[in-house]
Amino acid sequence: MNKHYEILGQRIIEDKYLVAELIHEEVLNDRDHELIGKDEEFLKQVVEARAGFVELLGESLIHSYDEKKAYGAIDAWGIATGHYFLEANIMLDSALAESSLYRKHIAKIIKSEGKRQGIDMEVLFESMEFFHTLLDHAMYSYSSAYIVAYQKKIDIARREFFELSAPVVPIADNVAILPLVGDLEIDRAHYILEKTLTAANNLRISTLVIDLSGVVKVDSMVAEQIIKIVQALKMVGVKPILTGIRSEIAITLSQLGVDTRSLVIGGSLKQTLEKLDFSK
Repeated sequence: MNKHYEILGQRIIEDKYLVAELIHEEVLNDRDHELIGKDEEFLKQVVEARAGFVELLGESLIHSYDEKKAYGAIDAWGIATGHYFLEANIMLDSALAESSLYRKHIAKIIKSEGKRQGIDMEVLFESMEFFHTLLDHAMYSYSSAYIVAYQKKIDIARREFFELSAPVVPIADNVAILPLVGDLEIDRAHYILEKTLTAANNLRISTLVIDLSGVVKVDSMVAEQIIKIVQALKMVGVKPILTGIRSEIAITLSQLGVDTRSLVIGGSLKQTLEKLDFSK
């Protein structure tokens, strides 16, 4: 173990609350206005989290002889903190902006303690370089964990949106309605196709009314997805009826060369429901 690194690391740990408070004051005064409205207990937790991170950097400096251990501890912190900050609704850029404050205040400690202890300038520069490397790795680990967790959150929300935006609603023993609303991009179309086929099987329906009056964007891709849904339903013995087809949808289908005579088109949803025989 490098005794000079140990001395510098111990000093950083001893001053962890001082550094945390200095950073906290600067953040509240200059940038992080979102924290001002938080309750006192939350602000205390933030200070504790900052002090804990300062302590981690000090310990990592002490364990510079075992870089695997030092970086492993940093990675563990990054994963935990990235998830915590995401759940606390703290933006990634706000947290990353604090890295310059840690860099400034801890570098001052290393410099002043190095002079006080009479540490050789070359050793002091090496320790400073190692500290900056640790901090950079910590920010990388944190941001990576944050982004991964954020993406998972988006995927879950997207799945929930798909679930709510593609309801197959049974209106009789053998008839159901699928009202489509909004954009029909490829991922959503694939989900609708999968859910529709599953619902058709589970509900044992023979007729599915697909209402397109709420579809916003209509292009060749949308039309192709609609045709795929219709064809798949026919293959499993379900009669698809398209309603709410606006002129632009009809034009797009024609441009694609789709034989509209192969499609069952029922005008408006109201007209179609009035014509259906629910006794079958």
